[in-house]
Amino acid sequence: MENFNSLSLLTTVSKRYKSLVVLVLSAAVLSFIISFFLKEKYKSTAVVYPVNLYQHSKESNSEQLLQYLMSEEVKNQLASEFNLYRRYNIDTLTKAGGKTLFGYAFQENFTISPTLYESIEISVKDEDPKMACKINARLISLTNELIQRIKQTVVKQYMVNAEMVIKNSNNELDSLDRAVRKIRSDYDIVDENYQGRYLSKELVKGGALSESRMKQSQGLKEKGTQLKILDGKINSSLRSYSDMKMIYDKYALDAQGNVDHIIYVSKPTLPDKRCYPIRWVIVLISSMSALLLGIGVILIKNREKNSVG
Repeated sequence: MENFNSLSLLTTVSKRYKSLVVLVLSAAVLSFIISFFLKEKYKSTAVVYPVNLYQHSKESNSEQLLQYLMSEEVKNQLASEFNLYRRYNIDTLTKAGGKTLFGYAFQENFTISPTLYESIEISVKDEDPKMACKINARLISLTNELIQRIKQTVVKQYMVNAEMVIKNSNNELDSLDRAVRKIRSDYDIVDENYQGRYLSKELVKGGALSESRMKQSQGLKEKGTQLKILDGKINSSLRSYSDMKMIYDKYALDAQGNVDHIIYVSKPTLPDKRCYPIRWVIVLISSMSALLLGIGVILIKNREKNSVG
């Protein structure tokens, strides 16, 4: 039954093949002519790579850069500089939903996607090839400036915290230094290690110690351990101070805002060949659609004819 039905359908369609040929050719010619009335677009492509970004979460640097490139701040600034609302024929003053329409137009003309090598490919379409290249370059520039501003804000907060830590370290070092100086001043101690060895030798010999030496000996016995503890704290505080100072200097360098966060793998191209419309695709789709539509109409009419008969 299935073979019979298939053969019957094929026979029915073949009887009208001339009509189908005319329909398909008409659709092909018409779509080809219409394609010349469509606005041509050119695509500028660039490939960039993220650098000097802090990883704040599990997101990679490429994922962070992707979010910056697609941010509303960059999109709005780009729309303002190049008057993209007018360029895309979007009226935001008298018609509702203008921003939504602009979002669709932006998605249609801008393609931002990661590559297999952790870089980002950016494609911009426009009717003017030079403008497509210019908009692409400005998109990257605005994104770099946005990252610089955000990073400067964050880094300045880090600097304030680092300054507080450095200030506390300085206060702690001053306090420890005063404590050490007081002990050494009270007991005439200059170098506890050398003086300790010297006094030990004198005591072993059995000689009488002078008043000054007795004072030093008493100080070493009562405050020797405390001096060692204080020296250890000073060394530890100095290491912490040095580490924090290095971090602060790095923040101070980043706070200048002169560090780029995007480098070019491939600069925006100046296209010399249109990317839209692709006429053979339009003709092919139109022809196939006309063919299927024609077959459908023939089958429906044949079925109605059989039902009446």
